[in-house]
Amino acid sequence: MEEINLAALGQAIDTTWGRSSTPRTASYSVKFTLTGSGLMASYQAIVNFASEKEMILMKRSYAEESQSIIAAHIAAVKKAYKEISGSTLKVKEVSSVDSIEIINFNVHNPKRTAYYRRKTSLEVA
Repeated sequence: MEEINLAALGQAIDTTWGRSSTPRTASYSVKFTLTGSGLMASYQAIVNFASEKEMILMKRSYAEESQSIIAAHIAAVKKAYKEISGSTLKVKEVSSVDSIEIINFNVHNPKRTAYYRRKTSLEVA
């Protein structure tokens, strides 16, 4: 089994400066952090809804969207890692948790604004 090149992995997930820090979309954000056991992928989006029923539907919709977006970003990290280190990176999802945090609530306005977040823990091999 190959050793993981942590410097190359850190460089592959770095989005703090330069061209890689420029968001490709204003609708969501995906960031990776190195943890003791692997990687943590954090997805965040701002959502709007008018009722509790709509919130439940939005959460289901964003759950599917966030999983596919995180998978696409993982593929991009694997590609960048391969270009930097010359070796392949194997990633396995350990756990994934999502949540909604209401950030704007007004009794006179039915519109609610919230953060949808997903944290995905990944094992790196």
